[in-house]
Amino acid sequence: MSVARPLFLVVVLFLWLPAGARAQALPQQVLPSPVSPPAASGKMRVAFLNMLAPSNPMQRSIAEVMEAAAHDLGIQLDQYNAAYWPGENLELLRRLVNGSQKPNYLIISMHRGIGVQILEIAEQAHVPVFVIITGLTPEEQTRFGGPRQHFKSWLGQMVPDDTAAGHRLAHLLRDAAHGLQPGPPEGRKGLVALKGRSDDYAVKRSEGLNQALAELSDVEFLQGVYVIVWDPAMAQRRVSLLLRRYPELQLVWASNDVMALGAVQALEEAGRRPGVDVMVGGIGWTPQALQAVREGKLVTSLGGQLLQGAWALVLLYDYHHGKDFAAERLDWRTEMVAITRGNVDEHLRLLGDPSWKKIDFRAFSKVANPTLKHYDFSLQALFKQLHSPAAPP
Repeated sequence: MSVARPLFLVVVLFLWLPAGARAQALPQQVLPSPVSPPAASGKMRVAFLNMLAPSNPMQRSIAEVMEAAAHDLGIQLDQYNAAYWPGENLELLRRLVNGSQKPNYLIISMHRGIGVQILEIAEQAHVPVFVIITGLTPEEQTRFGGPRQHFKSWLGQMVPDDTAAGHRLAHLLRDAAHGLQPGPPEGRKGLVALKGRSDDYAVKRSEGLNQALAELSDVEFLQGVYVIVWDPAMAQRRVSLLLRRYPELQLVWASNDVMALGAVQALEEAGRRPGVDVMVGGIGWTPQALQAVREGKLVTSLGGQLLQGAWALVLLYDYHHGKDFAAERLDWRTEMVAITRGNVDEHLRLLGDPSWKKIDFRAFSKVANPTLKHYDFSLQALFKQLHSPAAPP
């Protein structure tokens, strides 16, 4: 009793420290950029609460892109790693928006069913919010609407078209298996699905899969299983069990890249040849997945959402300086781009360099470029910078 309670308090207080304050103690568990000191007078300050799971490779990638964009735009960016449990994240958010270093704006993604509570806390604290990656569920949208409706502090959002991504992934897998000999049942190609649970993006990707299955008469849906966390070992175990039940399976649809890579490992351990006699694909553009695409083990990785934090900073920068992005839209839906073996090398020129310093993010701002009529957040615009002789080294 004499040491248990003090030790518990120490652990709790440690967990609630901002990511940067914990960096020296646990550098492998925090974002590379520390929480910054108070911003200079008048300097725009943005906080990003990174709610992606620590095992999700996108957690670090999104942070790195945002750091580069914030540097170009002269924004004070404070990044915080969120915990897994919803209650912990809400408490962290309360401390952030009510503390002495209250940000001008908050960027956040909505995971684990707490999107409405996040918006309520920000609304009460009068901190404007921009949502990326994943937003409210359809039921919540019906009740509360979109940006600047029920929640006035919710300025806007940018989320990918996850339904279209799940749909396209199924079609790409079927197309890649065109040369495979159809198997049982009924001479169709058997597909298993590794699905996510609860978050809006996971549900929508599964909806896209279901739409595709209704269209693909030569594909037989064998079974779908849930992989609750971003854990390749769990996906590996799921696929190992599925192989025992369906040794003839030829297609593996995975809701994210981590699941897809776990599936590849299970298939190889079972003597199958991913990319040759079984086709696997995922979503996310993680570095490991892109390398697997290059090696031919994954058919594809669809992605693009890792750039949404940087685009959110551009929009907030313009809003802060009097150019409201509402003139174009409040709800931005971005298309996920499929990286395949045919285009992976070109995309790795952009995605393989973690510095992102070669991109001038000010070029996408209307405030920084008064002649700019429309925002262009496409990959083509990024590649144009890379191929330009005037592109920064």
